[in-house]
Amino acid sequence: MKEHMNKFFLVMSVILFSGCQQLMHGAIQPVKQISTNGVYFTTCAGAAEGWNDCYDKASATCGGKYDVLSKIDNNKGTQKDFTFQCKK
Repeated sequence: MKEHMNKFFLVMSVILFSGCQQLMHGAIQPVKQISTNGVYFTTCAGAAEGWNDCYDKASATCGGKYDVLSKIDNNKGTQKDFTFQCKK
């Protein structure tokens, strides 16, 4: 019985660790161009990404400088929509 409990705890530990890793390094949402004049949209969702991740994506997309067009947060922290335009 003790051997079965040890295996159970080992399996549960692996599952929990995998879940935490997923939260820490969740799927990064892509940046999508939504117009021909340099307007882009991305989502920074859930525990995996925050507003700083949106800013980093905008900076990387635009080579540094951009204007924030809209930031929408559902107040639960599960959905953050971010629209920006690269400065010329």
